[in-house]
Amino acid sequence: MKKNQLMQSPNDKRQYLALTLANDLPVLLVHQQDAEKSAAALTVNVGHFDDPAERQGLAHFLEHMLFLGTEKYPDAGEYQHFINHHGGSHNAWTGTEHSSFFFDIDTDYFEQALDRFADMFRAPLFHADYIEKERQAIEAEFSLKLKDDSRRIYQVHKETVNPAHPFAKFSVGNLLTLCDTPEQSLQQAVQQFFKSQYGTRRMSLCLVSPLPLQQLEQLVHQYFDALPNEVCAKAALSQPLYLAEHQALQLDIAPHKFSQRLVASFALPDIQPWYKYKLISFLAHLLGDEGPGSLLAFIKDNGWVNQLSAGGGIDGSNYKDFTLSFELTEQGVFAKEQIIEALFGQLQLLRQSPFPEHLFLERQRLVQWSYLYQEPSTALQGACDLSVNMQHYPVDDYVYGDYRMDLPPEALYRELLGHFRPDNMRVMFIAPDIKANREARWYQTPYSVQPLQQSQLSHYLQAKVPASSHLPQSNPYLVTELNLLADADHMTKPVLVAKESGFKLWFKADTDFKTPKGHIFVQLNLPNCIGSVTQMASSRLWLELFQDQINESFYAATTAGLTYHLHVQHNGISLHSSGLAGNQIKLVADLLAQMAFCQFDEQRFNEIKRQLIRHWQNHSKNKPVSKLFSQLSSLLQPLNPDIDQLAAALQQQSFSAFMEFHQQLLKQVHLEAFMLGNWRKADAEQLSQALKGWLSEQQQGEALPRQRYNTQGIGPVWVKVPVEHSDQALVIYLPSRQKRPVDMALFMLANHLLSPEYFHVLRTEQQLGYLVGTGYVPMNLLPGIAFYIQSPAASCADLYQATLAFYKNFLSELEELDEDEFVQMKQGLATQIKERDSSLGSRAKRLWLAIGQGDHQFDLNEQIELALEQLSLTDFIAFFYQLLAADYDAIFLATGDKPDHSHLTEQNPFNLLEKLSLLSEWL
Repeated sequence: MKKNQLMQSPNDKRQYLALTLANDLPVLLVHQQDAEKSAAALTVNVGHFDDPAERQGLAHFLEHMLFLGTEKYPDAGEYQHFINHHGGSHNAWTGTEHSSFFFDIDTDYFEQALDRFADMFRAPLFHADYIEKERQAIEAEFSLKLKDDSRRIYQVHKETVNPAHPFAKFSVGNLLTLCDTPEQSLQQAVQQFFKSQYGTRRMSLCLVSPLPLQQLEQLVHQYFDALPNEVCAKAALSQPLYLAEHQALQLDIAPHKFSQRLVASFALPDIQPWYKYKLISFLAHLLGDEGPGSLLAFIKDNGWVNQLSAGGGIDGSNYKDFTLSFELTEQGVFAKEQIIEALFGQLQLLRQSPFPEHLFLERQRLVQWSYLYQEPSTALQGACDLSVNMQHYPVDDYVYGDYRMDLPPEALYRELLGHFRPDNMRVMFIAPDIKANREARWYQTPYSVQPLQQSQLSHYLQAKVPASSHLPQSNPYLVTELNLLADADHMTKPVLVAKESGFKLWFKADTDFKTPKGHIFVQLNLPNCIGSVTQMASSRLWLELFQDQINESFYAATTAGLTYHLHVQHNGISLHSSGLAGNQIKLVADLLAQMAFCQFDEQRFNEIKRQLIRHWQNHSKNKPVSKLFSQLSSLLQPLNPDIDQLAAALQQQSFSAFMEFHQQLLKQVHLEAFMLGNWRKADAEQLSQALKGWLSEQQQGEALPRQRYNTQGIGPVWVKVPVEHSDQALVIYLPSRQKRPVDMALFMLANHLLSPEYFHVLRTEQQLGYLVGTGYVPMNLLPGIAFYIQSPAASCADLYQATLAFYKNFLSELEELDEDEFVQMKQGLATQIKERDSSLGSRAKRLWLAIGQGDHQFDLNEQIELALEQLSLTDFIAFFYQLLAADYDAIFLATGDKPDHSHLTEQNPFNLLEKLSLLSEWL
């Protein structure tokens, strides 16, 4: 067994031990003293690239089967049940060249969970009873994504690369690819695949826990020494992703949802050897710049694009695509050549300029600060990230590798730019009205392929730098030094530091996370944006136009460790800024100042209005479960109207009427704000003065009450929601009648018990759908629980009957729940409730939510925890009989018709809204 040291930040208080077991399994043990749970993640260098040609999707199928029983724990639902009932969670994914499995759990049960986890990779059963069931699950997962444009476009990509490269394989699998053959059954195939592909030399394991390293080391030896190591390490990929004939092409692709995009991609070699320099992300920063003099500024000024993103694209162990994606305007659809020419003009600017070392050092400083002051992650997130890093970095860089940004040699930068040539480019044009002459397999995507003409390539080579273009300037928002508060400055709770007519400011200095960051929330209550559906639609358009207008001038802030988000929320518009505390108050003040004085032109109004309406219309093409939850939200929240209503209202809005709305928007404004993080009271006073100064120039108003629809007494109701999808879906929402802490505890505990059971019965055993589950869904401050299921084969009536049968069986078994099991369940949920904030960001959002809900003591979690502790088994069982009773005020949202002979009343969404009373609550 070998042990190794690794680099870590001086502010990282975790203890690390890297070692290699005698069976060649690389392991990283992490002692995180303040971790709320313990977690493990195992990543294996096996993915869909390794699928046999005759059984594509087998790696994905194997991932599913590993959860369904092992030699030591043969019950298919035992692993999920154990993890869930002890405050944990689990999941897995299969990628191109890797698969990863992970869980977290209450530390008291970590050893027992590791025993089960290790046995998945030592002795899985691949039981015949579940082979066909999981085959159906894979088919349901495949069907779920048939209309997903990312999958549909991805398949076109796969069909237009070197067919000998494993990227060309079908990754997901379905009933056709995963079946018995005369030579071999599917069960035999998955057994053989596991034996030939899964071994410790391809694995990396990470454990994160508050347990001491010595104890973690003992656990690793006890449960993972027995993993097999007969499989050799993976051979390098030998085939190139593209041959010459696969480059200098244009692909025209028809999307399912409305979209107009132009994507230029450049083929790069394996970039892993360059990880120390982060050159790809730096080049993406240069080409994706959105400030003055940028590529985006030039083509946007010409009216061709709305947005640009740079640096994405597929990547793997011997390839990388660097993509630039342009969201096109109506004019841009006819200016594709000019956009590509402008791109090559910008590349020419980079070639002509010396390496911009000052800009690189700015990025390096920010990355170094991120490393030095990284906020602690949860045990689960840490384990997942590190187990993947172990596959890509040498031992000393397991932690530092993501942040390492050494100054690159000039020659390497020039070598990278050398790949950005017209003959090494592929262009994708994605639009509804393309002329297609091919159809992609599996997803039936219409597309066509044609080579770029030699004249085009020559023209791009001769592209001139646009006169207005220049590299980004030094960043005015970038601070030069960071100063952390002393621990003594920490405040346990937010305090109200300013309260005047039309204005409140809450403040909390926070040193727990030893980070130089902060968060500022500003909520503007604006009566003139919520008076009607037209006003609500116009406020959303106003926000889109405002962000479009300020993007160029505020882009520098977003590259200086600052972010800002604007939303239509509650009774108006909210602003949330975050990142490095230095210059953040200035950012908020600048944004508010722009808000008060912005002006709009009719051309951008028409373009953004068209984009927003199309975005809303695309919503009807979302997966059915998502559409049903969206409809539920609009049914219960008066200020969140149905998407179709918003689109119809905005369609009628003229520019002149919109400008009248704009003139009235900021009248009668009431402002409430919250500041948390690495700030002193003097900073809070500075923000207070800035906000009051801005308010003094507006017409002030009073706070507004929270509005909600009251569903009590409606009885169980069936609401049919039409969707553009072949799958059927059902969402059953059971709202609480009260919002006491005990009600929250009851609904949380109910979901804690129901979630794994409903999934196991309807998904694993009955195979009714791929998307199956329950969730704790508070709405309008009331707790609630939702059952959801989406099926490619069953009708809504079948899903309804299956759920009712589940209710009946569940209630019959509930009487068998004994006191010890009940106490264990409560402890598992209490572990989740007690979880401390994992980051400054999660704390900021929790406390801001508490302020918005009127919880000014900030102790709701403690009240729920106390109510949970006092909850008796008798009360819990009685609650279930009430909750699952036939006459409970449940809302059944479905994509299909109400079942025959059902006691439910049927309503359409608009008729139902007319029957609900509107309540106003002061918080």
